[in-house]
Amino acid sequence: MIAKVLVELSNKNIDKTFDYIVPSKYKEDIKVGIRVKVPFGNMELEGFVLEISDKSEYNDLKEIISIIDKDIILNGELIELGKYMHETLLCTLISCYQAMLPKALKAKNGVVVNKKIDTYLVLGDVSYTKLNDRQSEIINFIKDNGKVLKSEANKISSSSVKTLLNKGIIKEEREESYRLNHSSILEEKKTLTNHQQEAVNKILSKKDNNTVFLIHGVTGSGKTEIYMEVIEKLLK
Repeated sequence: MIAKVLVELSNKNIDKTFDYIVPSKYKEDIKVGIRVKVPFGNMELEGFVLEISDKSEYNDLKEIISIIDKDIILNGELIELGKYMHETLLCTLISCYQAMLPKALKAKNGVVVNKKIDTYLVLGDVSYTKLNDRQSEIINFIKDNGKVLKSEANKISSSSVKTLLNKGIIKEEREESYRLNHSSILEEKKTLTNHQQEAVNKILSKKDNNTVFLIHGVTGSGKTEIYMEVIEKLLK
């Protein structure tokens, strides 16, 4: 089994995949779109598997050193998008994929990513009955929400939170914090102006996929609402 790997070097002279033998111990885990570590000259580099084949036109191939990911990092859509960008823009293929991925997933040795961790409180042994008012308020707060940020519960009483934790009545759970908090997304939808609705109608009336529209407007003029309205209509 042969894996075609795009190594993490942005250079026009090596702007292509290189063939590597997949060791038998990795044959069950190798997938298109994951990262692997490979020998490259006198270096060891990380790279993305973009294709898997049964044979290679080259001889004396080296083996993959290790597999980095269990899950696919670049799905089929991202791989095709990267190839399209590579063909139409003056950039290397690896730079296209680098632009798509967050720092933590760019195939780069020695990258240290600081992750923000949120601490939540969940119910533990609630059979304990001797609770004061503040402790009961915290317990009910958690019951109503399933889990709550420790910082929010501390606003009620940090000493009560500490006591409840020590007694095992509540427990801590830590989760990585993401920039997009889905619970904070507003559902309220803005009413389009006449000009915005006119633009939406013109876009949706065209059946030719090759038609291109230019939406002209300064920052804050309402272009995004047009995009979102068209997207919503098309998804439906």
